[in-house]
Amino acid sequence: MRTAMRNWLIGVGLVTGLYLLGPVIYFNRVYPFILGMPAILFWYALVPVLTPIILGVVYLLDPVQHFKGDD
Repeated sequence: MRTAMRNWLIGVGLVTGLYLLGPVIYFNRVYPFILGMPAILFWYALVPVLTPIILGVVYLLDPVQHFKGDD
């Protein structure tokens, strides 16, 4: 149980770090504009839209999820 919690916390830390700190290093410029926004603003607007889509795909691909309804 401890290893599962530790792995979960490491995963959350990595995802949060990649979301917040990764783009700052790469996109911290005014130019280029993407859809009329600076690149970092576009990134922070795009990620909340992509997150539920990615989580939905992961949910559909999860093999445990498919066996819950089969009684």
